[in-house]
Amino acid sequence: MCADDGARPENGGAAVRGSSPGPVLRAPSPEPSLGTLNSPYFAAALVLIKGAAAQALDVPLAATTEAVKPYDDLCGRITLNSVPSFPSKPQRTRFERLVADKVAEDAAYRVFSMPKVGAWELYTDFCDDATMSMEELEDVQILSLCDWSLSSMTLGVPVVKSTAQLGRVELTGFKHRNEKGHFEVSFKVHPAGADPVMAEAPEASRPSLAELMPSVERPAW
Repeated sequence: MCADDGARPENGGAAVRGSSPGPVLRAPSPEPSLGTLNSPYFAAALVLIKGAAAQALDVPLAATTEAVKPYDDLCGRITLNSVPSFPSKPQRTRFERLVADKVAEDAAYRVFSMPKVGAWELYTDFCDDATMSMEELEDVQILSLCDWSLSSMTLGVPVVKSTAQLGRVELTGFKHRNEKGHFEVSFKVHPAGADPVMAEAPEASRPSLAELMPSVERPAW
């Protein structure tokens, strides 16, 4: 059972919860799951969800992932910043549809490794910088869904070959924190099978941003 402190609507779909007007007693959050974190599904699901959120909620791809938490049973939560208010029902519906459509598309993941400094110079406008801000890392692994999203991570993180390997990515809960502008998205991966096909070994290349995100409008700065 995934961690979820929002209420589920009677007609199904992701649980929804906005900021409460007064203090609310909450159960302690469960401990992070190393099994989920190190699975080939978790990072793959995160980059898919982030790309869908960027489109549905109109948030930048870079520097908007505030926190990520893996939980047991291939569950997780991604917290986005720069979301000033609780997304509307049409936005949430579009968000869920974009996730489902991207899984069905069977889009290929691309994985490559490179020096952290080079990754920062090439992809800083479109890649979350949490890993690249870790001073002890000299090299990082970049995970890409073409024209969708980029993510940096530590070397050696396993990733499935394509989005269809995820089976179904269920968005199980939404919660917004007005005081911080944070939007929390809880999710669960329902894999397509027990033996996923893995992405190829990381490439030792430096593809240009135009190659990875050919149709995405570049920031003006």
